[in-house]
Amino acid sequence: MERDAVDVVIIGAGVAGLAAGRALHEAGVDFAILEARERIGGRVFTQRDPELAVPIELGAEFVHGSAPELEEISKSAKLLVCEADGPRLHSSHGAMRPLRDFWAQLDRVMRRLPDGRSSDRSFQDFLDARPGGSRLARERRLALHYVEGFHAADPERVSARALAEGGSPGGDERERRLGRFLNGYDNVPRSLAEPIGDHVRLGAIVKHVTWARGRVAVDVALPDGGTTTGIAARAAIVAVPLGVLQSLPGEPGAIVFDPPLEDSRAKRDALHGMAMGAVARVVLRTRDRFWASERFKRRARFQDLDQLAFLHTPDAHFPVWWTPFPVRAPMLVAWCGGPQAHALSELAPGRLIDRALESLAAQFGLSRRAARAEVQGAWTHDWQRDPFSRGAYSYVTVGAKNASAKLARPLGAMLFFAGEASDVEGRTGTVHGAIATGRRAARQVVRALSRSGAGRSTSPRAGLD
Repeated sequence: MERDAVDVVIIGAGVAGLAAGRALHEAGVDFAILEARERIGGRVFTQRDPELAVPIELGAEFVHGSAPELEEISKSAKLLVCEADGPRLHSSHGAMRPLRDFWAQLDRVMRRLPDGRSSDRSFQDFLDARPGGSRLARERRLALHYVEGFHAADPERVSARALAEGGSPGGDERERRLGRFLNGYDNVPRSLAEPIGDHVRLGAIVKHVTWARGRVAVDVALPDGGTTTGIAARAAIVAVPLGVLQSLPGEPGAIVFDPPLEDSRAKRDALHGMAMGAVARVVLRTRDRFWASERFKRRARFQDLDQLAFLHTPDAHFPVWWTPFPVRAPMLVAWCGGPQAHALSELAPGRLIDRALESLAAQFGLSRRAARAEVQGAWTHDWQRDPFSRGAYSYVTVGAKNASAKLARPLGAMLFFAGEASDVEGRTGTVHGAIATGRRAARQVVRALSRSGAGRSTSPRAGLD
């Protein structure tokens, strides 16, 4: 097979791959980005409806904490970010009450997690030991819902030690902040891609990567299924989700590496020591902001619903809801993470939306007929069945140590790794963490190419660090 030749091939045009490409571009390195989808952004997936003034986020939605990488991009691209962590309420059969001191309640449990000096155990085992006794029973339920919902994790599998190292913001007010890109999260990958768009090949499904003797060869299938092309490079940055790396040969979206990644003990430990979390989200466009009406306020027995940001519920299917607060728009988002999300992903999209409507009726105190009458549009995306994601975002499982660092470690100065799962600063599962890993992988590649030196007319400029 005749192959195009570049210095570096980047597999994946999510924010990690785009950030790597942007850094290589600025360093003067010849590269190509291969993206299986017909769009850039990966797990940033924004849609729009002419009837809504706000974007519909089916992937990443929030800016978590200080997020300097996103702050830098929003500043340079003049993107508007608004604070989104407004009032939280708890609903029980339609009656609503304030959920005060959410972060403080969470911290009362999370700060009791075992540190690195203790033997590891699952978060569920930690909770079963009843830390804080009977007086923290409510806080333990809140922490369980947080780990399942925020981390998309199975409490029976997620490492308590890993959660202790970065699973919650603790008392840091900056890290408790939540923001939202007012005009859509897709402006972030669009900004990253602006100067490098001609380096991105969409609909390029990587099937096979051979790496040996200082060369990398990539076989690429095109969307028609019958055409295969190739690309040769001196190095590759692998910026696909953990779920794709964990896929078995022959499964949808799988990439075969030759030699296999698991020939490396570090990679084997990483791939067996992390898991992809599951989420189910349904975005609903409603006829109006019914929850802010005087009639609804009287029924809910609570007056400040016009500023509702998050609603926590005992619902088995969708325990968390949110609005576009502080924007006043007729939209509600139903959210579930963890094991229950796996179960919901087995449903057909129409049935999943029906389940969300049932939850809407129960938790907002509406009849099912009234709930259906309120909803005028619905959107969802199944990240678990998406072949180029195979899950929402990563978490570390019990007994795994330094899994993200092991995943980030280069192989043979030829394969380099980026993506949120490879972040070593405790920011797995975040967009800014993914961007940071792309930039880190680019720095590693530049150093490797500089050391190998001869053989190419294009040499990377110094000073990328």
